[in-house]
Amino acid sequence: MRNAGAISAAALMMMVVLACATSPSLARPVVGESKTVVDDIEKCWAAVIGASGCMQDVFSSFFTGRISLSTQCCAAIEGISDNCFAKIFPFLGSGFNPLLKGFCSAQSGAAPPSTA
Repeated sequence: MRNAGAISAAALMMMVVLACATSPSLARPVVGESKTVVDDIEKCWAAVIGASGCMQDVFSSFFTGRISLSTQCCAAIEGISDNCFAKIFPFLGSGFNPLLKGFCSAQSGAAPPSTA
């Protein structure tokens, strides 16, 4: 159980660092296309942040290798595009999003998402 606490602490620390790095007051550029990129990232974050405990579930699933997401988190994960996933979880790699979406599809009894 001590390992789970360490994983949760590490995940929480990563969330805080990422939140600071993407905070509108800290990261918003003044002009140009960068402003659009930051706006896109904020929209992507909004979907996941709105699902209580989802960020912790995603990080815990990644670090433990065992996916465990709430129904509310699955709804958020299924609702974000692969492009959004790459923006808010760039360090998790492109292969992790299909695993999460596949888990959520299996939980809801729906067909897995197409990878085409």
